[in-house]
Amino acid sequence: MLAISLAVIIGGLLIIFVGYSVKKKGKTSFIAGNNEVFTPKNEKTLAARSGINIIVFGIEVVLFPIAYHFIELEGSILAILAVAHLLIFFLLMVLDQLEK
Repeated sequence: MLAISLAVIIGGLLIIFVGYSVKKKGKTSFIAGNNEVFTPKNEKTLAARSGINIIVFGIEVVLFPIAYHFIELEGSILAILAVAHLLIFFLLMVLDQLEK
């Protein structure tokens, strides 16, 4: 159980690093179909907002094993959080397209 918790925490730290990298570099090349299906109007703003969204999800992933140990949360809650962050990401993409 400890090994799984440590693996999840390390995965969460990796997610935080990726989010920080996206936010700092200001690039949205990680989006599937970038510049083919979807062309960002303001790439720096979209990258900053997406980076923050990714960082927050990474923090939730890091805290999940700790909360699971003390509060005994179910794993489905982390899945719900992942879907929520995915929906937020799509909302950020729509907001980017609506900006002038």
